[in-house]
Amino acid sequence: MAVQKAPQLPRHVRYLCVEGVLGVGKTALCNLLSRRLGARLVLEEGEENPFLPKFYRNRKSFAFQTQLWFLLSRYRQLSETFTQLDLFQDVSILDYMFAKDKIFASINLDENELALYCRIAAILERTIPAPDYVVYLQASTDVLLKRIEKRGRPFESSVDKDYIDLLNQGYNHFFFHYTGSPLLIINTNDIDFVEYEGDLDELVREICKVSPGSNYYQPLDSKTRSFLDNKKKTEL
Repeated sequence: MAVQKAPQLPRHVRYLCVEGVLGVGKTALCNLLSRRLGARLVLEEGEENPFLPKFYRNRKSFAFQTQLWFLLSRYRQLSETFTQLDLFQDVSILDYMFAKDKIFASINLDENELALYCRIAAILERTIPAPDYVVYLQASTDVLLKRIEKRGRPFESSVDKDYIDLLNQGYNHFFFHYTGSPLLIINTNDIDFVEYEGDLDELVREICKVSPGSNYYQPLDSKTRSFLDNKKKTEL
């Protein structure tokens, strides 16, 4: 019986971004992917934002400070990342993409703040390379809220459903129009790639296909996949 080779990304993919609304599991997937693929891992420094707890309590008053901190932090981190590439780790996996910052800005900033933000972002964006490939993890608003509650971050305790729903709509709109690279949209409502290795195995295989354009993947739910995997083992 031939041994199946572990899935790997095509050689032209050196910069992969995993995206999605907070709580969807993008950082967890990035950690797992980096280990599976032997890739360099770059994680957003979002929890270090000193304005974030205040923003979740009063979005209108602290939106601009929070947004500007994120913009400059992401710019600094990505600038350093792509000037210090590790020759022994050809692939870099990030749990955010620079361009997505505009989603939050368009939702949270008023007209004047947004105009100023866009001028600054346009200058910074010129020197940041675009990703070779983007994976967008999608989930319903109710599922996202359950996952946010489960992970129990204190500063997210005041996040309300309306805000998550706005973000969800903003992300879906952004990626519906996204053409900057190959895109894989994965519905994660009924899977748990952290708890169930079968879910992760299937995601890794699907992600490594890297088809041109925008592609949508609807995985089997975890219970069905677990049942089928166990059935295969008993038949061997």
